[in-house]
Order: sequence, then structure tokens, then C-alpha cells
Amino acid sequence: MHRIQGGKDYYSPTQDTDKRKTISGNINIEYAFDSKHLVGGRIDVNTLFGPGQTNTTTEIRDAGTNQLEQILYASNNYYKQKGNRYGGNLYYISTPKEGVSYTIDFNYAWFDGGSGNWQPNKYTSPDGTILQDNLYKSVNKRDINIYALSYDQIHPLWNGELKSGLKFSSVNADNRYQFYNVANDQEIIDKSQSNNFRYKERILAAYILYTHSLGNNVSMEAGLRGEYTFSDGILKTIDGDGDETNKRNYFNLFPTFNLNYKINDNHAITLSYASRIDRPAYQDLNPFEYLLDELSYWKGNPFLIPQKTYQADLTYSYKRTAITASYSYMKDYKAQITDTLSVNKVIMTPRNIGKQQRASITLYQGINLAKWWEMNLNLIGYYVKNDIAFDQNRRFNLDGFAGIFSIQNTIRLPWQIQMELNGSYTTKRLGASNEYIEPSGFVDIGFSKSFADKKWIVNLAMSDVFWTNRWDNSSSFYGFQLWNWGKGESRQVKLNIAYRFGYNKSNKHNSKFEELDRL
Repeated sequence: MHRIQGGKDYYSPTQDTDKRKTISGNINIEYAFDSKHLVGGRIDVNTLFGPGQTNTTTEIRDAGTNQLEQILYASNNYYKQKGNRYGGNLYYISTPKEGVSYTIDFNYAWFDGGSGNWQPNKYTSPDGTILQDNLYKSVNKRDINIYALSYDQIHPLWNGELKSGLKFSSVNADNRYQFYNVANDQEIIDKSQSNNFRYKERILAAYILYTHSLGNNVSMEAGLRGEYTFSDGILKTIDGDGDETNKRNYFNLFPTFNLNYKINDNHAITLSYASRIDRPAYQDLNPFEYLLDELSYWKGNPFLIPQKTYQADLTYSYKRTAITASYSYMKDYKAQITDTLSVNKVIMTPRNIGKQQRASITLYQGINLAKWWEMNLNLIGYYVKNDIAFDQNRRFNLDGFAGIFSIQNTIRLPWQIQMELNGSYTTKRLGASNEYIEPSGFVDIGFSKSFADKKWIVNLAMSDVFWTNRWDNSSSFYGFQLWNWGKGESRQVKLNIAYRFGYNKSNKHNSKFEELDRL
């Protein structure tokens, strides 16, 4: 990260080493009483644990003369980290006759997460003299419980199909954060930065969806979903000076519509409209602070509100060719921004910053170059407009065009080896808020072969072969300029060996537990 702020020039390269491990598994069971009644269940465990560390060296210069004034050496030692998720699903399905079904679902998930961090920050003069040496410690814990109960039914109606259902979900999150100044082996809690954040959310939803064919060539689908939401966020600081509450009650309706016209066996036109709500991830709501150094850090926002999206699409398809024109409008648009804090600090935080409009044209083309070579091309051209504001004095009305090109090749080699060669390239573009992102792309390659009547499957792949998948962006407003660039371990070689035994019977049930996606 490189920034110019308050007459100073800050150049801050960071190396992030993550040593966490993951272990995950699940157990499924189904029992059919007969051909019309079925019960089932699933247990999931996903654990994440282990240390990590960031090391940042910041050169602080006078922006006018470029003279080096100080160097800040900072690290963030995650001496403990955990992110354990446990969940279960129970369901009952009844199909009393053809075309009729009733489903009851119960889902539960518990997230047990947290971390402990040592954060030394040492300032030196250009000749190495120590000017200031600070040591901080932070400890956080996240405890989230999620319940969801739903009922769905399907019935034939007027030569069509009617789907409807109800759902209730409950979220309880308890988040605790303590920040300490450490001196002479004494840990002194900073009461102004330490806090507890509790969040409750209740959602009651109902939907109805009807599908009907109008003759042999026209089919339509129309639906409506209503949601009543109650949420209550309470932020309490230890010193009591920064206590805040955010209680909200709101009701929303989300219509959907889809019309398909089949001109003949090769040509078809589809018109669709949909609206949806995107609620914040629970991590984004946590007001915890994660330091790169004491001059730059990331912090959650407990007072985010959901963003709403309204989208219309028109698609024309001919054999293996498809062209889609799309327009979307986002209200209460959410993005992570980098903002200034005092004269020398920056904070990265998610905020609701305004609205975004996007129009795009997508071309998909499938090509058989030979009996052994299949190619799929995807080309997207889009225009985006961000009408956003950080505050009353910093408003941005930005727009721009961009394109994404991707190609997928499937090649059947001798000895029944299948090869995939894929690539993607994205042009320069406007980012989520006021930043502009430089072009980027990648190439992946993989090989696959099965043995012993497909019981053994071996996959060998290399991602981002040329190590070109990096990020590079810049942004600015009055008195502040920022450049960010970097790359991660995107170039990897992966070997996967699988052995299949016994009967391969797929589960008949797929639970819709959207709240889990926000963890």
C-alpha cells in the first residue's frame, strides 16, 4: 500500500503468512418408509485453526521533499485462531401423488470463532535510532447461533405448477473484543477500544411461485416473496462512552417473472425480472479492529443495512450461441472503502455508500473444433455507474466501461486422458467504490484420467500458470491518494486422487440455508 496523506508519503509493503489448517466432513442418512414418505438428516463439521502473521514495513517521507523521516516496523502475530462451524439438517418429504409434494426442513448452525493477536509497532529514525516502541494485544471471540425452519409445497394447478412456502430464521451473535496496551509486561485494557457487540435477527418469509405453459412454444413463471425482518444490534464499550444501538423493523416484497418463447427447435427468447435482498455477512458487522500497523487497519461496521438489487435480462439463444442484455440497479449499495482517520491513519471498513447501476451484454459461444476438442467462449462487456458518498463533502459520480473475456478448452488426449486449458482476462475497470482497477488475467491447465472402471480418478492441475492474477488499483479524493497492489499464492500445483466404492446414490434433498452463506 502506498498513500499520500496530510503532507506525508507512506509506502507500506506487507507480507501475510497464513498457517491455518482445515478439517471438514459430513454424514448423511435417509430412510424411506415407503415410496411416498422420506426422512433424512445431515451433520456437518468444518474446523479452521492455527497461527498466522503479517509483517509491514512503512517508510514515512515528507511528500514535498521525499526525504525519509521515520520507518515503522509492525507485525500482527495471530498466536491463536479458530473458526469452527458445526451444523445439522433434519427434513421430511411427503409425495402423496404425482406432482404433489410437502417438505419440512429444520436447520441449525453454530459458529465458534476467535483470535488472539500480538501487535508490536516500532518507529526508528533513518539511522536506526528507536524513536518509539509500542506493543498491543487484542483478543476477540465470535459466537453465532442460527436456526431456520421452513415448509414448502408443490401442487399442479391449471396445467401448471404452483409452489409456495413459509420460512422462519433466527440469528443470535455474541461478539467480544478486548484491546490492550502492553508495557513492562503489564497488559492494560484500552476501555475506549474494547467492546461487546450483540446482534439479533428474526426473519419471517413467505413465497408463491407459479409456472405455466401457454401452448407448445411459450412458458411463463411468476412469483412473489414477502419478508418481514426484525434486527437489533447493541454495541457496548467498556467505558460506556461509545454505546450505540441499531434496531430495525422492515417489510419487503420481491417479485420475479420469467417468460420464455421458443421460436423453433433452434431459436428461443427469454425475458426475466428479479429482485433480491443481500444482507451483510456477520463478519462485516463485527466492530473488531485488525491492524496491519497502528496507522492502517480494518474494522467492521455494526450498522450496515442490507442492499437491494433489481435486475432485468433479455436472452436470445440459437443452438450453442446465447446473447444476454442485462440491467441492474442496487439500492443501499455496500462496498469496502478506504477512508482517512485523523491526519495520519487510514481505516478499511464496509459501508452503505449509495447506489450502483450496471448494464451489460454477454455473448456465449460453444464451438467443436474437432471430435476431440471442445471450446467455450464467454465475452462480457459492461457499463457501471457508481453514485456514492463517503460523507456530505465527499461525493463521487463515477462511471466506466469494461470487458471480461474467458475461454475454456476441453481436449481429449490419447490413453483416455482429458485436458482442460482455461483462461480469463479483465480490462481496466471501475471498482466497488471510487477506485480504478488495472487489467488482470490468468491461465489454468489440468489433466484427468480414470482407472479401474472409473473407480479411481486422478486429477493433476496447475492454477495461474504465469502468476499473472494480481490486484492493482488506485483511488483518491481531496488531500488523499492511495495505490494498492499485490498478489497471493494463486499459482499452485494440485494433485487429487479419489476412489469410489459401494453404491453411488445421490441425496434427494437440497436444503436452502441462505443464512449459512453469511458466515
